[in-house]
Amino acid sequence: MVEDSRIYFARRAAEEQERAEKSTDPVAAGVHRRLQRVYVERASVGERWPERDVVG
Repeated sequence: MVEDSRIYFARRAAEEQERAEKSTDPVAAGVHRRLQRVYVERASVGERWPERDVVG
């Protein structure tokens, strides 16, 4: 299941990169590039999100 999630996010990152390259609107291209970075990060981290500190 973890590997499936990583593959999904890697594919989404590739899609966003393609959309950014094809976009004629600079604002939309910037949004696609930001989404691509998020998806790449998620693909590289997978299910290994750091545990949050509980205060209190």
